Amino acid sequence: MRRLRLLFTPFGSEGDVNPLIWIAEGMAARGHDVVFIITPHYQRLIDKKGFTAVPIGTEEQFLAFARNPKAWDPRNGPRTVIKGMVDTIPEAVSAFDRAGDQFDAAILSTLGVAVGSLAEAKGIPRIMVHMQPICVRSIHDFPLLMPGMEFLQHTPLWFKRAFFWLVDRLIWVVAERPLNRLRSHLGLPAWRSFYDEGLHGGIGGAAMFPDWFGPPQLDWPAGTRTFNFPVSPEIRLLPSDLDAFLSSGEPPIIWTHGSANFDIEHFQRCALRASQALGRRCLLVSLDPPKSTLPPTAFHCRHARFEDVFPRCLAAVHHGGIGTTAKAIAAGISQLIVPKSHDQPDNAQRIAKLGLGKMLTYKHLDTPHLEKTLEELLASEEIKTASLAYRDRVGGQAAREELLNWIEQRISEHKSSDRI
Repeated sequence: MRRLRLLFTPFGSEGDVNPLIWIAEGMAARGHDVVFIITPHYQRLIDKKGFTAVPIGTEEQFLAFARNPKAWDPRNGPRTVIKGMVDTIPEAVSAFDRAGDQFDAAILSTLGVAVGSLAEAKGIPRIMVHMQPICVRSIHDFPLLMPGMEFLQHTPLWFKRAFFWLVDRLIWVVAERPLNRLRSHLGLPAWRSFYDEGLHGGIGGAAMFPDWFGPPQLDWPAGTRTFNFPVSPEIRLLPSDLDAFLSSGEPPIIWTHGSANFDIEHFQRCALRASQALGRRCLLVSLDPPKSTLPPTAFHCRHARFEDVFPRCLAAVHHGGIGTTAKAIAAGISQLIVPKSHDQPDNAQRIAKLGLGKMLTYKHLDTPHLEKTLEELLASEEIKTASLAYRDRVGGQAAREELLNWIEQRISEHKSSDRI
C-alpha cells in the first residue's frame, strides 16, 4: 500500500490516548506518516515515540477539567465530560488548521468528533475508535450505567430503547447543538443523531475489545467490528526505585484510580489502611503523592507502565478504566474494581461476570467492606484460575496487525469508491 498520512486525535485519559499511540506505532512501522492533535498534558507520551504533536488547549485547561469533581460524579460526569469536549471546539479548529489538511484519514477516539467534522469538511474520511463496550450501546447487552441501576438490564427491550432515546435528549444534546453549529459554519449537513452520525459516523468503527468481553450485537452501528485489547506484549525495564521495592518483598497489592483522576487522597488513605490490616505490601500509583508518610511496606510512584508492573503484583485495586482493566487481564492477576462513573461500572460488572475479579461500590471504600471483599478476592482460587486462563487471550502483535490491515483496507476501499 502507498504511504499514508494519518491524523490521530484522542480525547480523554491515558486509557483513550495509549490505544491510539499503539495503533500509530504500528502504522509508522509500516511506513505511514503520523500526526497527533493532543492536549499538552499527554504530549510527553507522543514525544517519546517521536511523532509530530499539535497541542490542543493548554495544560491549565486540562488540569482544571480533571480536578473538577463533577467530571467524576456518577450522575453529572457524562454531561461534564461532553461539555469539556464542546468547550475545546475553538481550540480544535485552531489545532486542525495548524496540523494541515493533507491527510488520507483521521483516526479518532469516541469524543474526537469535532476534529471529525473539520476533517469531513476537507474531504478527509474518519475512522472512529471506541475503547469500551458502553460506547457501542445495545438494548441486547444493556450497560451498567452506575451501581444500583442493575434493574435496568432486566427491563423490556422497548423500555431500554426508550431509555437510550432519553439519554440522547438529556446528555448527548449538550454536544449536538454546538457541533451542528460548527458543521453549519463548515457547510456540512446537521447531524440528526449525534450518537449515530457523530460517534459512529465515518468509514468504520473499531471496537477495541474482544468478543468475549463485549459481544457484537444486532443493533450495533453498521461498519463496527471488534478487535482485541490494545495491550503491548513487550516488557521494559522499570525505574530503579520501583524495581527495588518490588524486589524487596512479597508481591504488593497495586492501587490506582486513573490517570485523569486527581481526587485521590481518600482512595490512598483507604488503600494504606486496608493493606496494613491484611498484612500486605502496598504500591500506590497516582499523580498526586500521599499526604501522609508512607510505612516501609508501601511505595508511591506518579507513573507506572502497567504491562511491566502488574505481573509483579498480587492483585490490582482500581477504578475500572478500560486501559487498566485490559492490562490487568493481560497480567493474569485478580482485580477489585471500585468504579466511580462513565464506563467504569460497566467494565467492572463484565470483569465480575467473567470471574476475573470483584466489584465494590465507591461508597463502601471507607468501610469494613473493602477489607472483607479484598480478603475474599485474594483467597479465591476460582478467580486466580480464571485470571490465568484469560491472560494469553489479550493483545499481542497479531492482534495489532489484524487491526492495521483493517484500517488500511477501509481507507483503500474509500478511495476506490471515490474514484468510481
